[in-house]
Amino acid sequence: MRIFNRYYCGSDLVLILGDALVSFFATLAVRAFMVMADLSLNEQWRLWTIQGIVMAAIVVISFYYVDLYSIDQALSRRELLLRFMNGFGFACIVIGIITYPIPELGFRTIYLSEMGLMGLCLCLWRLGFMRLLRQAPSSGKVLIVGLQSIGRLVAEQLCQQRKVGLEVIGFVGDAAGQMTLSYGNPRKVQIPIFAPSSLTEFVASNRVNRILLAGAGHFPRSYNKELVAVRAMGVPIEYCHSFYERLASKIAITDLPPEWIALSEGFRRDRVILAAKRTIDILVSFVGLILSIPLALLTAIAIKLESPGPILYRQERVGQNEARFTLFKFRSMAENAEDDIGPVWATKDDPRATWVGAIIRKLRIDEIPQMINVLKGEMSFVGPRPERPFFVESLKQSIPYYDLRHSVKPGITGWAQISYRYGDSEQDAIEKLQYDLYYIKHMSPIFDIQIIFESIKVIVFGSGAR
Repeated sequence: MRIFNRYYCGSDLVLILGDALVSFFATLAVRAFMVMADLSLNEQWRLWTIQGIVMAAIVVISFYYVDLYSIDQALSRRELLLRFMNGFGFACIVIGIITYPIPELGFRTIYLSEMGLMGLCLCLWRLGFMRLLRQAPSSGKVLIVGLQSIGRLVAEQLCQQRKVGLEVIGFVGDAAGQMTLSYGNPRKVQIPIFAPSSLTEFVASNRVNRILLAGAGHFPRSYNKELVAVRAMGVPIEYCHSFYERLASKIAITDLPPEWIALSEGFRRDRVILAAKRTIDILVSFVGLILSIPLALLTAIAIKLESPGPILYRQERVGQNEARFTLFKFRSMAENAEDDIGPVWATKDDPRATWVGAIIRKLRIDEIPQMINVLKGEMSFVGPRPERPFFVESLKQSIPYYDLRHSVKPGITGWAQISYRYGDSEQDAIEKLQYDLYYIKHMSPIFDIQIIFESIKVIVFGSGAR
């Protein structure tokens, strides 16, 4: 299911809806007990209903911020409970702050009862849902025709995302054998390779629900006509790259043919979209600069007191259409930190960073001056991160489609920044490029707003910063 520019499966929506309903009805259950015990008046139900809706919304937002909706990462009961306690504890604090000062709600006398019942119900609902998710049988059988690496990526992704309910029953190649996937704990996962004489009969006898093509021309030619017959049987057929894009919210560059990009829907550059995006850039950056003045002054003073050198750090970066521009940041390293070693990737616990620099980088405060670049039109608030010319020239030679990052303005934050950790290697650059390509294809004002909202979560919890 596609909502705005992201794809969700049914279990994602069921989990969110379940949390909201459990929170709402647990709140009203305590109120109903009060009415039956003559502890309150019936005419207050409207006020209580509004309170229940607000509390449910706070719970859902709190759970989102502690990754309780990343259910692939929370299949461990222990990790689920730890995240649940963090999320629900935060929700209790926010609910208390909002509702405690309102005497009409009677929240001061029933706070523990209401939150206790809500927490118990949410915990039982969550544990039950995760148990059903683990035990639920696969609802669809997938057959991958071809042996290119993109097929292996799809199979590994489906192994990780069991919530999708699809199972790869095998690959089709010239000869029978086994395909070993890198995903598997504690053992590697092995999937059979079939070489059926009749693809149509094989699909019918094994009740295949979907066929994915791992590269045209990389499977027996005799299957070409049979694929037409299979499609006429009602079995969906699509390329692995298209399926992987929806599954992982990124575009795999592995075995990616140029015609897939050339013929894909998306990559729109409508004037309306660009004008709306520029309006968002100006509004967010202008308001952001105004609101950050006190923090920026404190940061400037701290930098100046700790070490000699300028407050702002200027560095040449590569922007749209590979145009060079000067990027502004608060200085987080000692002056002339790269004079002896030259350009290098930023690393975790970077020794070049000063004490103040390490703090402002962790909290992303060092990026506040980049909003000046946005107002100047050199950057957008959302887009691929601008890279230094030294690394751009190197990565363009080794990574296919890397130059496509420069078809749009670079950004302070982006889809790659909130979806993947900070990169300090060529492999990380490949991963981030795949997310950047997804953003470039689906770029829209709504997607930008969504990324800005999720960036707040990344900043609050400090994930990915170096």
